[in-house]
Amino acid sequence: MAAELTRRLVLAAAALVLAAPCLALAQEGLRNVTPREAYAALEADPSIAIIDIRTPQEFAEGHIEGATNIDFYARDFIQQFVTLDPARTYLIYCRSGNRSGKLMQALAQSPYRNVMNVSTGLSGWQNEGLPTVK
Repeated sequence: MAAELTRRLVLAAAALVLAAPCLALAQEGLRNVTPREAYAALEADPSIAIIDIRTPQEFAEGHIEGATNIDFYARDFIQQFVTLDPARTYLIYCRSGNRSGKLMQALAQSPYRNVMNVSTGLSGWQNEGLPTVK
C-alpha cells in the first residue's frame, strides 16, 4: 500500500514538472495549438502573421499560404526575428514542432506575448489535409 502511494506521488510530481513549462507559456499568451486550431485562428483573424522557421529549402517544398520564412538555423535568426513587432499576433511552425517548440521556450523571456505554435508542425498540418502552397 505504501509503495503504491509513493509511486503515485512520484508520478504526480513528475507530471507537474513536465507540465510547468506549458503552463508558463499559456499564462504568457504563448500557446501550443493543433493544426486545426491554427487553421481556425487564421480563418477568424487574417491579420495573424505566419512565420515558417524551417530552412529555405523546406519552405520551397511547400508552406502555409502567406507565411514568411525565417530560417531557425541561420546565423542571423535572432536578428531577423527581433525585427518583428512584439504587439502583433504570430503563428509559428517548423516541420515537426521541435524547432518551434524551442523558440516558444525562448519567447517566454521576451516581449512577444501573442504567439501560437503549431505543435505538430507542417507535418501535422499536412496530415490533417490542410492547405499548403509552393
